[in-house]
Amino acid sequence: MFIIVIGEYGEYGLRLGKYLESHWDGPLRIHSFTLPDMLLSCEERADCYLLGETFMRDLKEELPPEIQSRSILISDEEKEGHFCRYHAPKELLSLMERRGVRLGQAQEAHLKKKKLYAVFSPVYEEELRRIAGCLMKPGDLYLGMEDVGDFQNDRGNMGDLCYYIGLKDPEVSVRAKEMAAEEDGMWFIDSPPVFYDLLELKEEEYRWFFDRLREEGEWGDIYVGTGSGVFSLLAPLLDVLILVDCQSHQRRHMSCDYVEQAMCAKAGRFSGRCERRYREEF
Repeated sequence: MFIIVIGEYGEYGLRLGKYLESHWDGPLRIHSFTLPDMLLSCEERADCYLLGETFMRDLKEELPPEIQSRSILISDEEKEGHFCRYHAPKELLSLMERRGVRLGQAQEAHLKKKKLYAVFSPVYEEELRRIAGCLMKPGDLYLGMEDVGDFQNDRGNMGDLCYYIGLKDPEVSVRAKEMAAEEDGMWFIDSPPVFYDLLELKEEEYRWFFDRLREEGEWGDIYVGTGSGVFSLLAPLLDVLILVDCQSHQRRHMSCDYVEQAMCAKAGRFSGRCERRYREEF
């Protein structure tokens, strides 16, 4: 059993723990603390400590030398031997390995498996992007492909990115990075004002795009917030479909029932896994 202790103020440490849990192949236990006193009260000694710079500074005088020697600091900027919180979490795993934390061949292979998720509500859900953010981990990328976009920005949106996907631009990942906004280590590209731009691409062009994102290794898992307009194009490509249901909305609940039944029957050549989540959870 490999044990990791994370000490970090705020939500980032919890999200980082979720990433490690899903990208670590083998027995793993993670303890996540947002207060120094709580970390010091943990009796179980870890194989690796991931500590925010400020968090480490607040408890350094009380931290035993053997713990300091097993620590990797999470910083706000690039520093030698530190992990910058704004970098992809896969870089942390590489740093851990260089510091003597051996992942092994099975784990290295597991790191390469990145999934394509769709977060979908058959009835329009204005909080779809936020709900997806609750499911994501640091390093993951969100692509807005909803029927109606929420707002405009100067970076561009998925409608703009479709132009480069249609060209099969070899720099499409660079274009995506330019359009994406970073929030808590996760990356978000907004939906277009309406979904018509998304319909200009064919299934094979989307397949090329998603494969390119995975191969480039810039991000972790890919999350697509989708509406009904492009859902049929994406269904054959998905690894996981997350249906966003609502306990108090009968129409949505019944719609999710029908969609789930259709997906389980492999409608639309869907071959992934279907999950039901309720917006009340978030």
